[in-house]
Amino acid sequence: MSEIILKTLITFLIIYALIDIVTRVMQWITRSETHKSELFVVVKVKNQESNLEYIVRSIIWRFLNQNGGNRVPYILIVDMGSDDGTDEIAQKLCNDYEFIYYATEDRYNEMKKQFLI
Repeated sequence: MSEIILKTLITFLIIYALIDIVTRVMQWITRSETHKSELFVVVKVKNQESNLEYIVRSIIWRFLNQNGGNRVPYILIVDMGSDDGTDEIAQKLCNDYEFIYYATEDRYNEMKKQFLI
């Protein structure tokens, strides 16, 4: 009788472990698919020539560390009317990274209107 109880218990634990493994794999797959969704970070700047590169690279590193190096968001740098070299730094970052975009304040406002319609 005790052998039957022991075998039943072992069978139950094996089935439970298999269900747990399948559940975790499905959660990982679902999380990976969700992780592929489009994520944008909008960085509005004005006269941030000396800080812009640091800000953007900090965002990149933060996302890489949080996501295990899997993915970084698209970054949209919006220049709110700078009169220093902010636009040159932003263009350099756009050339360095394919996921970084640059827009002026007017273009950004147009984009927002199109997105909200």
